[in-house]
Amino acid sequence: MEILGTLNTNESREIKKHWIPMYSATVACGLFGISDDFVESYLSLDEKFVKNQNATFFVRASGDSMWPKIENDDILIVDTSLSLTNGCIGTFFYNGSPICKQWIKKTDGFVLRSINSKYPDLIISDSDQIELFGIVIGLARDLFI
Repeated sequence: MEILGTLNTNESREIKKHWIPMYSATVACGLFGISDDFVESYLSLDEKFVKNQNATFFVRASGDSMWPKIENDDILIVDTSLSLTNGCIGTFFYNGSPICKQWIKKTDGFVLRSINSKYPDLIISDSDQIELFGIVIGLARDLFI
């Protein structure tokens, strides 16, 4: 797992929110002449994705087991204060390895599921060591080609 940066608690309280304009028009994958006349409001990505600043972190995804929802090199936004619910995507320590999977409750137990169907479910048994690290609440992806 790659740590992108650390902050002590005093520094984290000093983080400033960055407000970015949210336009009222929708975009049909073509530009329509964006101007200030179309600004609906301003949106802070901090406000949208970081509900609990002290419990939220970023981690980079690797591999294709969660494709197409999560791609290799996506930056996951993870909240450690949330609880597991059936179907949510979480980050886990599974038998000593950090992984990202979908948590599925079945009648006879739990499985960790890859979204990419070429990977089999990981059926959780009593001998497995599993620890929730946090729930994935969003992601950032570079779209530059």
